[in-house]
Amino acid sequence: MDIETLLIDDPAGLVNVRPRHFMKREITFFHTDKVEWQTMRPVAVEAERRGYRVEFSDRIDAPSEIGVYCSHSPSPRNSRFSAIMLHDLAQRHDIWPDYWLTEPWNEFDLGFLPGPSWGERWYRSSLQPQSRPRRGVFQLGWPKADSLFNCRENFQREADELRHQLGLRHDFSILYAPSWENHGKQDDFVRALSDLPFNLLLKQAPWSDRYPEVLASIAEMNMLHRNASPNVHIIDPEVGILHCLALADLMVSDESSVLIEALLLDVPGIAVMDWLIPDTSPARRACVPFDFVTRIERGALRAMVTNMIECLPETRSELAAVRERHFSCLGQSAARIMDVLDACVEDRPIPHAPLSAAPTSLPSRIWSKLCALGHCR
Repeated sequence: MDIETLLIDDPAGLVNVRPRHFMKREITFFHTDKVEWQTMRPVAVEAERRGYRVEFSDRIDAPSEIGVYCSHSPSPRNSRFSAIMLHDLAQRHDIWPDYWLTEPWNEFDLGFLPGPSWGERWYRSSLQPQSRPRRGVFQLGWPKADSLFNCRENFQREADELRHQLGLRHDFSILYAPSWENHGKQDDFVRALSDLPFNLLLKQAPWSDRYPEVLASIAEMNMLHRNASPNVHIIDPEVGILHCLALADLMVSDESSVLIEALLLDVPGIAVMDWLIPDTSPARRACVPFDFVTRIERGALRAMVTNMIECLPETRSELAAVRERHFSCLGQSAARIMDVLDACVEDRPIPHAPLSAAPTSLPSRIWSKLCALGHCR
């Protein structure tokens, strides 16, 4: 079946594939770092509750009955049935909405997106064959956030324990959470704010050993700032970012997807646009296509933090509506993802509707073709 026939006959984006009968109730969650593990863990817990045998693996090419992936450009060729999630909420934000041209999902059976903003990107890209898993794309939330909404008391207790461990002295806390640590960004942050009456929380991502240069930069910065001042606190990278955000009144980053996750706790974000990102040569400026984030140059960091703390109640109240654009199914994401997987395993109708693809008008076909050829940047 060619793509035009598929899109005309199947506007919801579903492909009539032969069901894979007699699938075993065995799921492997594939991850390349601790952040991906944290993202998928709630789904694994729900799967175990429903009687699945569950395992995690960092061997991305290992065979599996049902493989669930959330890394950059994985291949599901060794999984009998497969599902794909985002690695992070700002994935390939430099080329939105054409994410799927560089990290295709068409080899997977199912795709899961966190909320309306990503759903809109998929709709705009849905004529591209690379964007279309065989059984559809489902907008079912961000499972990492489930505990924040369906186990609120447990989550708050864990956050309070972290607060006690850190020994926070001041009423307000500023979280530093970059995507990359390089060119002394953490030192910029500490130097700008350490003499103010704020707790400074330094939280680096849990980078894998495959990035020794980044790990070396983090070690250098942490050695510089450990015991530098009573209000400067280095947080273990393995600690979940949502617990760190629960302690924060404001967060500062370069272009990290944590700026989006901060919406879950109504924490305003500041992006320092002249902090460099070393994923190109030469390193580039930060790219932050999020309209709810305050963008500044690093020389304005101190003044902006002070000003935003002073008007914090008004700023936080505005973020609640923004959150709804980015997250669906709060507190229910893992359960709904497993509803879809259950239905596929048991060869019965899927209880949650997939996203509908864009109509196949001639202009949209031309646009899709141009994008595929790399002309829509």
